[in-house]
Amino acid sequence: MSQGYLLAVDAGTGSGRAVLFNTRGEQVAVAQEEWQHRSEAGFPGSMTFETESNWQLLSNAIRQVLHDANVNASEVLAVSATSMREGIVLYDADGKELWACANVDARASHEVRELSQQHPDLEQHAYKLSGQTFALGALPRLWWVKRNRPEIYEKTRAVTMISDWVLMRLCGELATDPSNGGTTGIFNNAKRTWEPTLAGDLGLKEDIFPKVLEPGSVLGKVHRKAASETGLAENTPVIMGGGDAQMGCVGLGVVKSGQAAIL
Repeated sequence: MSQGYLLAVDAGTGSGRAVLFNTRGEQVAVAQEEWQHRSEAGFPGSMTFETESNWQLLSNAIRQVLHDANVNASEVLAVSATSMREGIVLYDADGKELWACANVDARASHEVRELSQQHPDLEQHAYKLSGQTFALGALPRLWWVKRNRPEIYEKTRAVTMISDWVLMRLCGELATDPSNGGTTGIFNNAKRTWEPTLAGDLGLKEDIFPKVLEPGSVLGKVHRKAASETGLAENTPVIMGGGDAQMGCVGLGVVKSGQAAIL
C-alpha cells in the first residue's frame, strides 16, 4: 500500500514551484515555472501579480511534479501553499480577483511618504501590533488603489495574501494565516487576528478582511475545476499554509525563542 504524499505549492518572487514530499518529510520531486511581474505604465516601481497566467504556471508545475514522481493524484494526502510575503490580492463580492501585486511592488512609495507625514504616529503603532512598517505593507497600497483605481477599490470585498490566493484557487475558500497576514501591517500578532481599525483610521474599508486560520488547519477540499486544471484529485484536503520565511524556519526546526536561521 502506498505511503501517500504531501504537496506544497510555493508562489515565490521569481517563480512558482510544486514540491512533493513523502510522509517522512523527504522531498520526492520538484517542478518550477518562472514568472515575471508586469510593470504598470506611469507607475514606477509597480510589479503586478498576474493571477490568471501565474495560476496556469502553478497548475503546470503541479501536473509536472506528479508526472515526474510517477505519483497518482489519489496518493496525494493533502496540499498546502506558501508564498512571498507582503504580496496581496483583492477580490470582488463573487471571490473573483480584481487586482494583485507582488511583494516587491513599490508603486505606493508616494503614499508611504504621505502617510508618514500626515499620520506620524500611525506607522509605529502599526509596527508594534503587526511587525510591519508602511514600506511594502498593505495600508499604502490600498490607499494607492483607492486613489488611482477607484473602480477596483469600490468593488473590493476581500483582501488576502498570495499563498491564500493559491489555496482559494484550489478550494474556493478565502482565509489568511498570521504569519502572512502580519505582513499587511493591518494585523495584531498578539491576538493573531486582523486589526481593521488601522485601515479605518485612514478612511479605508474595515470589512474586507477574511477569517484567520492557523497553519495546518483544514481550509477546504480541492474542487472539480481546480482538479481539472492541476491534475490533483477532487476532494483532496487543502491545508492552510503560511509565509515562506516562517514555513522555512519550521522546516529547519527553528521554532523556539533565541534560535535563528539564514534563509
